[in-house]
Amino acid sequence: MIRKYALYLGALVLALSLSIASAACGGGDDEGGGEGTGTVSVLSLWGGGEQEAFQEVLAAFTEETGIRTQYESARDFLPVIRSRLAAGNPPMVAIIPRPGIVQDLANEGSLISLEDLGVDVDAVNGNYSEAWTSLTEVDGTTYGIVAKANSKSVIWYRPDDSAVRPVETWDELTALTQELQQAGGQAPWSLGAQDSWTLTDWFENIYARTAGAERYEQLFGGELDFTDQTVKDALTMMTDLLNGQTVQGGIDGALGTAFVDGIGKVFSANPTAHLYMEGGFVGGIALADVNPNLEPGETIDFFPFPTIVEAHGNPLVGGGDITAAFVNNEDVARLIEYLASPEAGRIWVNSGAIVSPNQAVEDDAYPNDLVRKEAEQVKTAEVFVFDGSDLLPGALGEDWGTLLQNVLREPSSMDSQLESFQQQAEDAFAAG
Repeated sequence: MIRKYALYLGALVLALSLSIASAACGGGDDEGGGEGTGTVSVLSLWGGGEQEAFQEVLAAFTEETGIRTQYESARDFLPVIRSRLAAGNPPMVAIIPRPGIVQDLANEGSLISLEDLGVDVDAVNGNYSEAWTSLTEVDGTTYGIVAKANSKSVIWYRPDDSAVRPVETWDELTALTQELQQAGGQAPWSLGAQDSWTLTDWFENIYARTAGAERYEQLFGGELDFTDQTVKDALTMMTDLLNGQTVQGGIDGALGTAFVDGIGKVFSANPTAHLYMEGGFVGGIALADVNPNLEPGETIDFFPFPTIVEAHGNPLVGGGDITAAFVNNEDVARLIEYLASPEAGRIWVNSGAIVSPNQAVEDDAYPNDLVRKEAEQVKTAEVFVFDGSDLLPGALGEDWGTLLQNVLREPSSMDSQLESFQQQAEDAFAAG
């Protein structure tokens, strides 16, 4: 999710504070409902603009309730939370970057359920679609709320580019790509494939729409082999669309182009490509770091990634961060309730740094049409699948990105690459 692109913005300044004073809040208390201490510690991997936006929300919470917060940032979230739990020093609240981590922590008894906190689960979940509430549930029990979300099922273009039109199906996208290629001049596609996670997002969108959400979950959950024919079919579709004739600079050029530079090839003052596929967060980067003269809806816009197999619909591929509690007291419960409120959502989204899956956050709370459109896509998603490479254990997600770079460079190597990766995957999933 935005975690990935933040590595490339240079504005991310991360500091980890593990003070014993904040640890005085103690560990989880399943007996429920103790009195608050007046301060709630919150751990997240967010830094830079994401942290600044979140701290605006925390400041509003303190102003409303008088309860202070102590924010701690840790880029390596999982090792840090594991170390703190082992030391008996968990944060009171954490923003957890993957639903799989929520499940693990809940199953081992480290998390406090919303019910044990005394939070009205039905009232909270009433503002979220099932696609989002399912990410916070473990065996029917709700352990948190989806605090923020983003779509990765987005294709960016310039509305003032008369050669481009939004499309709804893969066949239409293929036809548009061929038209742009035959017209000459600018290339159909820009790819920031030096950052391999951009290719994992390409694959995930194609795979979810060709194999379906159930197989998608099986593949990235270790239950389906990466040598399966459905994987090969999706990779073939990907390399057929993105090749030396359709990608700006050819494949070698794309593999030497970083994520943000890829945005510039479409949205700089002198564009060299027509289309760019990536998440809703591209708009903010384009406006802030690539070309401040862009006008949302006029010179920068997006359309949803198209349907491929109608029976599988149009799943939303994206990311979401889940707020969960490790300590059970009144202050923690009030913070969880506040973060689930439309009031907090309005403050948060007004920064332009995030979109909220909370359906009670009005469209006019968003600062421009781009984030407003992404929010609508996120809030109305009927099927949501979490970023697949983020679900893979250990370094397997990065290895998967490297495999995709290799296959993009040499499609004929697909079978041998997948066979080797499958062995890595078996070892990684077996190791837990």
